[in-house]
Formats: sequence, C-alpha cells, structure tokens
Amino acid sequence: MNSITPIHSSLLIETTNTCHQDHQHWQQIIRQQEEEIRQLRSLLLEIMNQYNCRSLRHDAVDYYRDLNHLQSKLDRLNRDMICEGVDCPADTHQPACTNTRFGLSATIERHATMLVSEFSRIKDGCLQFLSGMMSLNML
Repeated sequence: MNSITPIHSSLLIETTNTCHQDHQHWQQIIRQQEEEIRQLRSLLLEIMNQYNCRSLRHDAVDYYRDLNHLQSKLDRLNRDMICEGVDCPADTHQPACTNTRFGLSATIERHATMLVSEFSRIKDGCLQFLSGMMSLNML
C-alpha cells in the first residue's frame, strides 16, 4: 500500500499543476479579450459622441451593446469557473484545484472557446465598421 501512495500523490500534484496552468491560461485569454473590448468600446463611444448621423450612431450603439453583453458573459465565466467566489479580484491567486468545479477544464475550454468565437465575430464587424469610417476620413 505504501508503494501506491507516492504514485497517487504524484498524480495529484500533476493534476493540480495542470489545473493551475489551465486556469492561468484562461485568465490570460479573458484579460486580453477584456482589454480589446475596452479599446473598441472607447472608439465606439467617441463615434457616438462625435457624430449625430443616425445610421452611424445606430451601428456604433449596436456594436457597443454587443460588446457590453460579451463583457458580461466574460465576467460570468471568470466569476463562475475561473476564480473562487463572487468577489474574485482581477489578479487572483491560483484556485484551489481540489474544488470539483476547478477540475472541469473541458467545460471552461468549451465556454471560453464559444466566447472567443463570439468576440471574433463582433470584433470583425466592428473593425469593418470602423475601417469604413476611416476610408470616409471620418476617424
């Protein structure tokens, strides 16, 4: 029985390390997405404040709203699956991977991948809108 214990202990340490690495990876992706969302919302806010043209404002408002919804989803993912507790600070310490929800790397990956895809779709449309404004010398 003693020969099994070191193997089990070694496996637990490896699993915990993998868990920590996975969570750090997803935290980094979420932070990058949040920064890009902040930058895009800032540009869109400038447009909304600067131009009264209904179609420009309408598109800017739509993209701004979509980015806000995406930010809310990222916040929920971070709060519910990545960090511990509702009041998780931005620079969280490594989660205690003994909690069962932290063993759900596949679940986190699936949710995060869906949000990354959604962000790519919104970002592509938003950048196309912004580049159209630049080609018209409006930015």
